[in-house]
Amino acid sequence: MNNTIKIEDKLSIKKESHYLIISNKEKCKDLILNSPLDDNNIVDILISLHIVLEVSLNALYRNIASSYLKDTMDELKIMEDIDSVSFIDKTRMFICWSKFNFGNKRKEAREFYKIIHEMKLFSDVRNKLLHGHSISIVLNDGVRKSSETQGKLNPKFLNQQIKRFCFIMKGMRFYLDCLESEFTDDGKKSYKEAFLDDSFLPYLRT
Repeated sequence: MNNTIKIEDKLSIKKESHYLIISNKEKCKDLILNSPLDDNNIVDILISLHIVLEVSLNALYRNIASSYLKDTMDELKIMEDIDSVSFIDKTRMFICWSKFNFGNKRKEAREFYKIIHEMKLFSDVRNKLLHGHSISIVLNDGVRKSSETQGKLNPKFLNQQIKRFCFIMKGMRFYLDCLESEFTDDGKKSYKEAFLDDSFLPYLRT
């Protein structure tokens, strides 16, 4: 398995690890297809899906920023500075400050602007899981109550998260296509395949 992305131009060659994206895509796909969708497997899918999104978008923004600035600044320093900003804030800046040519697709642009809000919703459950929020069920006098996080560990919520993930990726592909830049169509295609692909997700069994 090739775990690196190789990006070349006239002056330099850059290799970037692709392992976290590839491995977590495979993990999501395998769990959805071959494992019972119980609490533990849903936790693993939610965390892995978030890793795919965050690592992919961070890598995309690093490549975009370094392509603009590499001739005047140290490329590794650019990447380190880009990594110090959250992926949601980078998305907000990319959409709000980049120059796009939407043509007759302004309606789609307005619709996909929602991906910033969807990212916040998508990230909420992962943050709670990794920050140790309670995953509990309490039985008290025959009354069953679940913690907020526990109440989300079901196939219905997982399906909502997968739909959010696919909407975010679709929106980012749209904005990248409309971005006014020196990127060729083939260059944009390679970025979409490497960082904005959601085809690894199988149909969710419910």
